[in-house]
This record gives sequence, structure tokens and C-alpha cells, in this order.
Amino acid sequence: MYNNMAIKPKCNKCKKELKEFGGILLSPPNKNDEVKKYHLCKKCFEEIKSSLKN
Repeated sequence: MYNNMAIKPKCNKCKKELKEFGGILLSPPNKNDEVKKYHLCKKCFEEIKSSLKN
């Protein structure tokens, strides 16, 4: 698959380069209202999503 993304982010969970758009996980804001953004590949996103289901 050809990667035409302008940037080449890596999944923050598995550390592999994203070949296509996956998901983004945002942290709660800290006392300075700063939020951290985590990139996730589709596989890791699905793992996290499925762990949230009851």
C-alpha cells in the first residue's frame, strides 16, 4: 500500500509506522489545560476499543 501521508507518525502503542489513518487517543487536560495526543494504528485502536466494551 502506498503511503501518501504528509507526515509519518508511528503508533504510540506498537511503535509501527502508520501506513493509513488509524485513531487518535486524547488525554485528559492537565492543570495547564494541556492535552496529549496519541496516534494509534487501526489494529491497536480496535484492541483498545474492544477492551472498553462490557
